[in-house]
Amino acid sequence: MKNLISGINHFGLSVGDLDQSINFYTEILDLKISEKRKHDCFFSLGKHAVMALIQYPGGQERFDEEMRPNKKGKGYTHFGFQASSAQDVFEMQDHLIANKVEIITSAYERWDGASLYFLDPNGYTLEFIYFDSSKSL
Repeated sequence: MKNLISGINHFGLSVGDLDQSINFYTEILDLKISEKRKHDCFFSLGKHAVMALIQYPGGQERFDEEMRPNKKGKGYTHFGFQASSAQDVFEMQDHLIANKVEIITSAYERWDGASLYFLDPNGYTLEFIYFDSSKSL
C-alpha cells in the first residue's frame, strides 16, 4: 500500500485550566490563536498543522486526578516545536528560565542540531528542537 499519510493535520491536548494554558502558549511560547471557543482553543502551527487545547471535563481537580502526566518530564511521550537555528534553542531556554518555566533537559547541541525539553502548566513535556537535515543519515 502506498503511504497515504502526508503530514499532521492537528493534535489536541486535554488541559486542566484552559485560560492558564492559553496564557502559557500565547505569552510564553508566542503562539497565535486561530480560534477560541468556550471549551477549546486552536493555534496554527506552520502552514498546515493545528494544535488544540481542550478543557478537561470537570476542570483542574479532575484533570489532576485523571490526566496529569506523573513522570515530571521523565517519560518519552512529548512533542517538539521546530526552531529555526541552534542558537534559537538556547535563546528559548533563557526566555523560559526568565518566565519560571520548568526545564527538564537543558538546551544542548546534538550531532544533528540542538534540543531543549520543558514542561507546560499541565505537566506535558515539550521539546524545542533545531534539526539540521544536512547532518541526517
